[in-house]
Amino acid sequence: MFTNETTEALPAAKQFFNGDTDEKLCDVTITPDMVYKKLNKLKMNKAPGVDFVGTKMLVELSGVISEAVAILYNKLLTTAEIPNDWELANVTPVFKKSSKSSPANYRPISLTVNLCKVLESLIRGMK
Repeated sequence: MFTNETTEALPAAKQFFNGDTDEKLCDVTITPDMVYKKLNKLKMNKAPGVDFVGTKMLVELSGVISEAVAILYNKLLTTAEIPNDWELANVTPVFKKSSKSSPANYRPISLTVNLCKVLESLIRGMK
C-alpha cells in the first residue's frame, strides 16, 4: 500500500539542537575529515538508493571525494535545500510472516540516497 501525502500536512521544523544552544543547522560546519571517517564506516553490502551509488563505491573513493562532499554538505546546510533525488526512495515490501497474500504481513524498506543518509548521520552525531 502506498499513500500520497501533501507537504502541507507536515509539522513545522523545530530548532536543530532542541533549544539547548543558540546554534542552528546553518551554523554547523562539516569537515572533509568528518565525511571521510563517516564514509569509511559504511557497510559495503548496503543497497543503493535512487541514484544507484552504492556504499562500496563511496568507501573506496572516500579519500578522493570527502573534500567535495563536505563542500556539498555545507552548501546544503547554508541554503537549507537538498537535491530533488534525495527526497525520493525506492520502497520495497519485505515479507515478515504468515500468509504471503496479506498486505499486513509485509514491511516497507525505503532505499534512499546513501550520501543523504551520511549527511543525516553526521548531523545526528553533532547533537
